[in-house]
Amino acid sequence: MSGPPLTLPLLEFPAWLRDRAGHDSGTGTGARSPGAWLNDIKAIFSHPEDKAFLDDLIARGVTIKAFDRIYFEDPYYDGTKWTTKHFEAGGTTSGTSINMIRDPDPTVNASTIFHEGVHTGQPSGMPWREKEYDAYVKEDRWRIDHNLPPSDPSFRTTDAAGHPVTNEAGIRAMVDRDYPGVTSTSASGHPEQVIGKTASGDSIVMRGDGTQYTRSPKAGDSFSGDEVTVPPGGIPVDLTKLR
Repeated sequence: MSGPPLTLPLLEFPAWLRDRAGHDSGTGTGARSPGAWLNDIKAIFSHPEDKAFLDDLIARGVTIKAFDRIYFEDPYYDGTKWTTKHFEAGGTTSGTSINMIRDPDPTVNASTIFHEGVHTGQPSGMPWREKEYDAYVKEDRWRIDHNLPPSDPSFRTTDAAGHPVTNEAGIRAMVDRDYPGVTSTSASGHPEQVIGKTASGDSIVMRGDGTQYTRSPKAGDSFSGDEVTVPPGGIPVDLTKLR
């Protein structure tokens, strides 16, 4: 049920920004050596602006750890009960700390570093869904500049001359559909985020202004679960070796 803003300690959503895996296996690079893995990525960061991008990450103290797998089990309301919805991630970001998958495809790895690097420089007050829209748009434009395919076919269209163009509407539709919490809207149509649930099973919702309230759960309500990484500690990535 609706009510006034909660006076309980406020929940924050999410601590980690997370992004979809760029592959299906979730098994990482296997026996690929760290040096060879980084050299494959370095070959893609070939434009002058890539060096400036990497220099900025290094100057801001951005750190990266690589994993074979990152995933979430997000609480999800299926219309009758709370269950979980699996989310296989390709990368996550918290502040200036990045976790990423070591994908077999170096273009995916380079794109993940670029995408998550964008997240590290976004304003802290920027709404979460806007951060995802922004990072996916910038990533696809970066992919176009590097003659790389889109990470999702819906992210790309063409102009009248047949040149590739980022489809921002397609990106927004994917984020709203696939990410936990972002599909909620208020009665007036304003975007809201489901950020948790009460002990009795009501959804905890955050308005655009940061205030929170509870209501009965609706089919499709979901929020971020805990991040699980494999292996737990990860492998540090030396950004200086990518320049």
